[in-house]
Amino acid sequence: MKRNVIVCMSLWVFILAGCGTESPDQTVDGYLSAIQSGDLEAAGSFVAGGEESLTMDEEGLEDEEMTAEMIDAISNGYEYESPEVVSEEEGKAVVKTDITSVDFAHAFSKTIAEVMPLALASAFEEQTEESEQAYEDLVQETLMDYLTDEDANMTTRTVELTLEEDEDGSYKIVDDENLAETIFANYTNLEDMFGSGEAEAVSVEETEEQTVDSEVVQVIAEDEAYDVEPIQFTLNELSFKKVANLPAEEQNRISMTTDKEVGEELEYIYINYTAKNTSEEDITFYGIQEAVVFADGKQEKVDLAMSDFIDYDEAEDSEYYGKVHKEGEQGAVFSTPLADVEKVRLTISSSMNSESYDQTSEEQVIEFEINE
Repeated sequence: MKRNVIVCMSLWVFILAGCGTESPDQTVDGYLSAIQSGDLEAAGSFVAGGEESLTMDEEGLEDEEMTAEMIDAISNGYEYESPEVVSEEEGKAVVKTDITSVDFAHAFSKTIAEVMPLALASAFEEQTEESEQAYEDLVQETLMDYLTDEDANMTTRTVELTLEEDEDGSYKIVDDENLAETIFANYTNLEDMFGSGEAEAVSVEETEEQTVDSEVVQVIAEDEAYDVEPIQFTLNELSFKKVANLPAEEQNRISMTTDKEVGEELEYIYINYTAKNTSEEDITFYGIQEAVVFADGKQEKVDLAMSDFIDYDEAEDSEYYGKVHKEGEQGAVFSTPLADVEKVRLTISSSMNSESYDQTSEEQVIEFEINE
């Protein structure tokens, strides 16, 4: 009798031990259920490497808090079929399941398409920690908007997850691209678009070399006020600027806008102004219409209405509806080397009543001598 009791107890301990270890499909089910609940911490307990394995290895998406927010957004509408064991042998297993969730690649692509013009435009401004943080925040906010949009694209895909037993004999999901696919749908499409992997990795130094560098070569004028009745016009900055490492697409865009050949390095005249309508009437005002440089007895004119390559500022709209103010930015590219320029002339446009077309002020010409 005693021997039988011992045998029964041993068998019971064995059964309990078996019940304490989840099968591969149970592990995957627990993981997917945690994702469906938006619980990043719980999901990480089923993955080799833990919670850190669930963060995206893409620029701007490494922050764990941001990843948690994205998973929380993706969990809305997240569905999956019961996991099915495809193979299991010697501590390794493959489990298959069908997952339906928001198309992350589509949302990310739309985000890039929306914010990239702003990024390229800001390449001509001096970068600060604040401006870089503002851009990162914009990317994240825009992406979250697309992920949480009630009309967001949904996609269904079949995912096969690889699992391996850890030192305790528990199955853990291997951290690979299929794991990322369970959360970030069509993740591999992003790799195709933006590149990934060690072969394409670059060092910090190389990345910095590819960054667009902007430099103020010389400030010509600052905070100059002019009365363009009823517009109060302030020339905030007139300067010579230089940029380096200009992307090819920006070279092409600026070349087309200015009708000048533009390479990786570019020097230009930068203009920043504020125009304030002091009248209740609607006023039409076009800002600075023309820039002329003088050097060695020659002159070169740029029509800023046609050749201003900084085309993202609010003053592009010439209508001032009542007492409003706008900030304008303009960039003028010249064939004349800026180092040779002796004088700069700007033409401030006239203003007129938008309804009656009556002119309220005439255009003004302002000039600035360049001091060596």
